[in-house]
Amino acid sequence: MARSFNPAKKSLGQHFLKDATILTKIIDVADLSETDQVLEIGPGRGALTKRLLQKSARVTAIELDKDLIVGPLNELFGDPNFQLIEGDAREVNIEEVFPESPRFKLVANLPYNAGTNILRKLLFSKMSPTFTVVMLQREVARNITADCGHLNILGVLFQTYYTTRYHFNVQPRSFSPQPKVVSGVISLKRNCTPLLPHSSAGDFFKFLTNGFSAPRKQLHNSLSLGLGISIQRVKDICYQLDLDTELRPSYIEVNEWVSLYEAFCESGHMGALNKNTRP
Repeated sequence: MARSFNPAKKSLGQHFLKDATILTKIIDVADLSETDQVLEIGPGRGALTKRLLQKSARVTAIELDKDLIVGPLNELFGDPNFQLIEGDAREVNIEEVFPESPRFKLVANLPYNAGTNILRKLLFSKMSPTFTVVMLQREVARNITADCGHLNILGVLFQTYYTTRYHFNVQPRSFSPQPKVVSGVISLKRNCTPLLPHSSAGDFFKFLTNGFSAPRKQLHNSLSLGLGISIQRVKDICYQLDLDTELRPSYIEVNEWVSLYEAFCESGHMGALNKNTRP
């Protein structure tokens, strides 16, 4: 069988999902219709891909591993609704993948070693998915969907533009080979009216990186250290927004982070940020 000749490659962070129950649950969360176009990253041996093809109008998969393309994925090429792009998802231009129809869903079991970067790249590109269902390392999945009190850079960034939800855990035994960590499946629904325009995502990401530079310190200390401005100036801006500067960054609500970002932009303290930086 083809599977025995395609062992997982540690260098690519491969762990192939084999649990039929989990595959069904992912498809249920994706809520696919026959008119949906789906993008899958890292189809692996095609277990999820086959389920997607049964439910959606068209599946476009991006795979980096040539051995999988000529091996287990080769049998899918006979399906007219299947398209495979060989390459690194972090480098593929999504606008070229869906040139005629900008509406698509992202459904994927993302590799542990590049999952966060791939997700950021896709969800903040000019053409982003309307709905996303992905599996990530549980810690990362929890960070993206975190509530106030546990917020972090990823949580604030994604929740500014998407409605996020943590759905379920996936145990190591559901994969081959088994990873050393538990995974989590989350969904992200693109907000019709995000809290910030997508053009601001790069600067906002850098602002959050500075704002969370000292997550265990109080807000005024963390922002002062990260942005290189005086504590008093930070306090003055926070007082204008009625924000408690003694809170830690994780206790600041998503909408409050947005207000902080806008206030710092207006104050002229954001000039050092690279305007072209994407999250």
